[in-house]
Amino acid sequence: MPDIEYTLEGSTAVLRLNRPEKMNAITYEMLGAIEDAVRQAGTDDRVRALVLTGTGRAFSAGTDLQQLSSQPPTAGRAESYGRAYAESRPAPWTFASIGKPTIAAVNGVAVGVGVEFTSQCDFRIAAESARFGWVFVHRGLVPDTAAGTWLLARIVGLQNAAYLLYSGEIISATRALDIGYVHEIVPDAELMERALKFAHAVSRGSPIATAETKRLLYRGLTRDPMDHLADSTETISRLFASEDFKEGVRAFLEHRDPQWKGR
Repeated sequence: MPDIEYTLEGSTAVLRLNRPEKMNAITYEMLGAIEDAVRQAGTDDRVRALVLTGTGRAFSAGTDLQQLSSQPPTAGRAESYGRAYAESRPAPWTFASIGKPTIAAVNGVAVGVGVEFTSQCDFRIAAESARFGWVFVHRGLVPDTAAGTWLLARIVGLQNAAYLLYSGEIISATRALDIGYVHEIVPDAELMERALKFAHAVSRGSPIATAETKRLLYRGLTRDPMDHLADSTETISRLFASEDFKEGVRAFLEHRDPQWKGR
């Protein structure tokens, strides 16, 4: 069985970590396959959203420490892109880099790079069995994709992020919901059904408008407001000339669902 499974469920791509005997611990080979799959989803016009989940009782136990101890990384994670690559996408992290909604369907424990992947997604839906832990300080490391030290504070606030990163405590799904890290909690048996419905709900808009909105959302986290306003103004001017804008208006006036062209 492949360690990564990539399938289509209607207009949603499902990327499944499939190494259950190792609690979906991530190898270097899997990192490359994950990045390839996400890029495939990003360029496939049939795909409107991406769901990331795991097989078995764990989402991911993090990096395969046996491989890491014998073969330390020389170039960092898959997020070690050049600046030109990063500037052409909403954000440099793998799951934030495509202009489509990404959802982590967290089916069990997510620690290390596994929990970093959940931070990189736009949304997190947790099974009742889900657990989250940034355990890097207990391995003598910092968060290995830098999502924990950049995105996490923007999701849960600085104090909560500092506690999670410094303590390495593994928190429950309920605690993650309390601090705003997960969007919702569902029974384990209903996780994928809910994740797919949620993916559909957040990907019904125009593909190009969604992609531009995601880009502006992530770029707007740190830049000057006037620069952001200028970018937003230029972007909406381009969208006014798009086929999707014209279709969106027609569909509204004709009381029907739009048929997006993605252009």
